Amino acid sequence: MKSTLIVLLSFYSVLAISQTIDEKQMEEILLNSIFEELVEKTKGLKPPKELSPEKKSVNKGSRGKQIIEEMKRKNREKIARMRGVNPSEVKSGKDIVQAQKGQNKELISEMNKKIKSVDQWQNLAKEEIQNLKSQMIKDWKLKHAEKIKVWDQENQEFYKNRKKYSDTTFELPLVLNKKDLIEEKSKSVVLDRDYTLVSASLSIPVRDQKYRPTCGSFAGIRAVEGKLFQQNKKWNLSEQYFYWASKEDCQFKKCSRKGSWVGYGLDYSKEKNTLDIPLEDDCAYQAMGKPGNETQIPLGRGCKNGKVKVDSIEYFHSINEVIHKIKSGHIVIASMKLTPNFYTSRSLMLYQDRMLGKSMDNHAAGHSMAIVGFVKLPQVLDEGRVCFIVSNSWGQGWGKGGYSCISEKWMSNQKQVNPFVAVTGVKF
Repeated sequence: MKSTLIVLLSFYSVLAISQTIDEKQMEEILLNSIFEELVEKTKGLKPPKELSPEKKSVNKGSRGKQIIEEMKRKNREKIARMRGVNPSEVKSGKDIVQAQKGQNKELISEMNKKIKSVDQWQNLAKEEIQNLKSQMIKDWKLKHAEKIKVWDQENQEFYKNRKKYSDTTFELPLVLNKKDLIEEKSKSVVLDRDYTLVSASLSIPVRDQKYRPTCGSFAGIRAVEGKLFQQNKKWNLSEQYFYWASKEDCQFKKCSRKGSWVGYGLDYSKEKNTLDIPLEDDCAYQAMGKPGNETQIPLGRGCKNGKVKVDSIEYFHSINEVIHKIKSGHIVIASMKLTPNFYTSRSLMLYQDRMLGKSMDNHAAGHSMAIVGFVKLPQVLDEGRVCFIVSNSWGQGWGKGGYSCISEKWMSNQKQVNPFVAVTGVKF
């Protein structure tokens, strides 16, 4: 048993070190995959029914008014959730503005934009498809055939084991009153590019948490590594240590409570007076869990060889702030409730497809992932302004090489009440 465990650990270490990441190659494959899937989704769409010619009401419009009021109510509640406000406390648009001090007004304006005719919709769809096609590199699949073949093989392997990965999700601790939430003033979101990626974020290898509930640790470490990679410090840090750091009540006594929230580990590191996060080589991740001992204490001596510490963190609730953080060069960590298509989607994940795949069971709990960029979406898709490129921690077999682009609508609906998190500074 011991020799088997050593082999597994050696394999994980060699795999992490031997992966050579060409950021330009990753960018080309990932973006072209997203654009290609967007073209397929968009060209098959039909105009929504509400664009059909208006019919005269037989009940003097009373039923129509009721429908409109119901739509307004749903929109208010949706906007409230997106801003971290309790929907039951929102009775009018003024309540939302007051609760969030008028932030993100442009999002409300964006939601109120209407395409007024079928012809206008069809012309817009045609224009957006052509724009997507113009961005695609000719013969990109041939250019990257070898890499794509490896990913496809790993995807087949992941699909066989998807149930084991669903077992790693858990009920994330809810953080309702985070003291250091940044004040989110109204900001206009300018999408001046078709896509934006956090610098150096695709250079970091996609790692595999295997069948332990350590998603927050992998997302947190990726965010810290992102700041290091931007300073040409290409270090592989220890998720094993970070999981221990994020579970304060399990650091010196064994416990069986699964999972943790990423903010606990980041706060722990930030409050340390010395460098605390060690390298993977000094504190290797254990791919196999230990029943009754989630943090796998006592940690080895190497886990005390601190190399890096978190210097600054920002917590926030709004989608707009996610976009601003990405544009400012920060990886953002998100906590989400999963849907069936999370396990089956490739390069693109839409809210309209959320029920594609096997129905969810009690494992549709919490999962953390790192947002490393966004792509502007066609308006006619009705999935929001952008899709967010996320890096998961289920190996390269998930999504497209370990990445997928999740629509703003999916994220707005599946976002947990916990805030988004950005690591804005590190010390080493």
